[in-house]
Amino acid sequence: MRDADLTPVTVLTGFLGSGKTTLLNRLVRQPAMRDALVVINEFGDIGLDHRLVAEGDEHSVVEMSSGCLCCTIRGDLSKSVQQAWEAIARDGGRPISRMLIETTGLADPAPILQTLMTDHWLAQRFRLDGVACLVDAANGLSTLNAHRESQRQAAIADCLLITKADLVDDDRLARLRERLTEVNPAAEQLDVRQGELDAERLTARRLPAAGRAGQQAEGWLGAASYAQVSLQPGLTPTPAEASAPLLAPAATAPLSRHGEQIRSFCFSVEAPIAPEVLEDWLDLLMSLLGDKMLRVKAIVNVAGQAQPLALHGVQHIFHSPVTLPMAACPDGVSRFVFITNGVAPEAVTRLFEFFRAPHSP
Repeated sequence: MRDADLTPVTVLTGFLGSGKTTLLNRLVRQPAMRDALVVINEFGDIGLDHRLVAEGDEHSVVEMSSGCLCCTIRGDLSKSVQQAWEAIARDGGRPISRMLIETTGLADPAPILQTLMTDHWLAQRFRLDGVACLVDAANGLSTLNAHRESQRQAAIADCLLITKADLVDDDRLARLRERLTEVNPAAEQLDVRQGELDAERLTARRLPAAGRAGQQAEGWLGAASYAQVSLQPGLTPTPAEASAPLLAPAATAPLSRHGEQIRSFCFSVEAPIAPEVLEDWLDLLMSLLGDKMLRVKAIVNVAGQAQPLALHGVQHIFHSPVTLPMAACPDGVSRFVFITNGVAPEAVTRLFEFFRAPHSP
């Protein structure tokens, strides 16, 4: 099935008290969310949030309260969505136009993204349209500094929604924006005042599809927003030199106040990359450091292929490569964006140079 025929999914995440339910109530009343399926994940045996979300003829709400959607019951996501899908079809309802998944405030959204990529039933019907993370303007700075979950939520997001911005002064809001830019420099930051946001601002942030304009693909990658790391042409590290930083990231890496080492960076490769080099390099990176690779995006010029590829990975899981039009990579330069936890950029680039360098038989 073509990408355009798949139902888009928006993952709504954010720490406890950030305003997800309030925003969700506003969103589902807008025309852009007509016929949306809303999946609400609650932690604990007694569900409450679903009673706070408006439910009517124009959208359906599915509650999952047997555990944390991002941890213990990922397998139930496919089952619950399939049941809702079949019930709507059986009752003669209109097809689902979009799915919204609200995570718990303590959740890491990465497993949800992996499930959307790897579950056969979901992958045949849905595509990730983007991750939106809510951050409370009043408590966001302290929450980011005290809770690793909050920083990971912000780091993996495509869009950062700053809630309760009307409750803080300009100085506090500016400091929060600066902190969020450190964590995730490419994510668009939007103010949400009194829970109001145009639903269309959350859409069309998905992985580029074949035939989409190059400018859209460039916007998805956002390479210019990240710190640029230079490769060292001619450098041929030994296996020990290439792998040492992977296993022991530099001790001088800047720590966040709660011990996380969220890093984001980009590097470029001017020459076409041999497919075996790309595969071997990414395979080893993911096998050694998959849990530390929060998100990987790339537009790659692969040797022997007429069109570039878009790559998208979350931890150790990669989405199937997508062929892009030439306009997505007009200069022939491959660009990789990494958002990692505790991995020095040199670890990634040295390992790439090791695989790219010619080796004696």
